[in-house]
Amino acid sequence: GHLTIEAQHHLCGKSQTLGQCMPSCQYTAEEYGAIQAALRQRLGPEYISSRQAGGGQKVCYIEGHRVISLANEMFGYNGWAHSVTQQNVDFVDLNNGKFYVGVCAFVKVQLKDGAFHEDVGYGVSEGLKSKALSLEKARKEAVTDGLKRALKCFGNALGNCILDKDYLRSVNKLPRQMSPDFDLSKAKRQDLEPAVEKARYRSCLQKAHEVPQQFSTAISGNPDQLESSLSATEQDQQNRLEI
Repeated sequence: GHLTIEAQHHLCGKSQTLGQCMPSCQYTAEEYGAIQAALRQRLGPEYISSRQAGGGQKVCYIEGHRVISLANEMFGYNGWAHSVTQQNVDFVDLNNGKFYVGVCAFVKVQLKDGAFHEDVGYGVSEGLKSKALSLEKARKEAVTDGLKRALKCFGNALGNCILDKDYLRSVNKLPRQMSPDFDLSKAKRQDLEPAVEKARYRSCLQKAHEVPQQFSTAISGNPDQLESSLSATEQDQQNRLEI
């Protein structure tokens, strides 16, 4: 029989969520190839933000909403899931009526074929007068950071390329000769991935074509089983009418 959601949670472990128990669904060869090629692309300047860090250094990063949008394009909105496997409040300090909070979170990202990456993120809130708002900010920041760090493990197009300082110098057009390996004409400049969409559409058509064939095989292979199934369906309908 089918497992209830509660039973699935029990089998997967109390610390895991339904997203980690998503049913395994393998990619077709075409879909896998298209996604792999898309993930190899280095991000263009439209996707990379920057901010000033300690010591006057400039830190490059990808905003959370952008990396989620990219993941949806790469894997499909229902082709991946993420879950917070652990979250710890490291400190909550009160100084002159203001709160200082630090939180770490472990985030796991899993694809529909079962492949996954997990990483740790950190969030900090400094100087707010509300303890609740301080905890909220730090918790959310930690999860977003962990999600981005886990997603970047899948490839350049999900943020791994920003760890390459040489590439950042090139993409930001800093005064340095560009390496021949960094062909900016092939950089990802828009969200849409036509090859991935085409492969995903063909995959759906193929699966839709396989279902009638399996049903036809079941009918021709075991007519008694079909008759028994139909009888059970009729009996179930009669029981519903009587109720």
